[in-house]
Amino acid sequence: MINGGPDLGSGAFPERVRRFRSEYDFFRSAVVNEPRGSDVVVGALLCEPVDRTCTAGAIFFNNVGYLGMCGHGTIGLIVSLAHAGRVHPGEHRVETPVDVVTAMLHESGEVTVNNVSSYRKAARVAVEVPSIGTVYGDIAWGGNWFFLVAEQGLELTLNNVDVLTGLAWTVRQVLKSSGITGDGEEIDHVELLGPSSIHGVNSKNFVLCPGKAYDRSPCGTGTSTKLAPARNAVLNFRIVHPVA
Repeated sequence: MINGGPDLGSGAFPERVRRFRSEYDFFRSAVVNEPRGSDVVVGALLCEPVDRTCTAGAIFFNNVGYLGMCGHGTIGLIVSLAHAGRVHPGEHRVETPVDVVTAMLHESGEVTVNNVSSYRKAARVAVEVPSIGTVYGDIAWGGNWFFLVAEQGLELTLNNVDVLTGLAWTVRQVLKSSGITGDGEEIDHVELLGPSSIHGVNSKNFVLCPGKAYDRSPCGTGTSTKLAPARNAVLNFRIVHPVA
């Protein structure tokens, strides 16, 4: 939302998110849910940044709640501001609830996003999934918390969407019931990894978002976590995507 959204004040972004959630959650639901949206839509509320070096601030949200960061949402934000004549080609800093990200709007219309620093908290964490057995995954941060499952034995195709959704959703519920978190926060994204059939491409992914819809985008924050090193190092990952 470029204008017309709720006034969340001028405090720190985590405080604005808390106010959004407690006082104006009906607005989030009205924007992204039926009949105006759907469970796959991500919204962004444009806010005045606290950091005055930033072009804009944004709070991202989906059909069930709020996101720390969103790669394709940032791309959409920059393109929307450009369409409105509010930004021009060049680098723009965007303040989010989890940190400042930078977005380069190219003359070609492409947008390059430099995400927050990402890291892997734990590797090969075992979870016991009913009717499946032990599933291993890495816990990693890229603006949202992810559980990355590389050994899941399913082909990542559209024909398997229901099965993949069922597996990823069950894994998420087991993580929650087992008290497995990312630094005390719920791990609300599950990413299944597999080999790609495209020559020169190293990996293929299936990302289940918090509202139980699979991500139609490549998932910028998920890609950041997939490439992230151990916690004593950080990675700034660039996401480039054409917008035309």
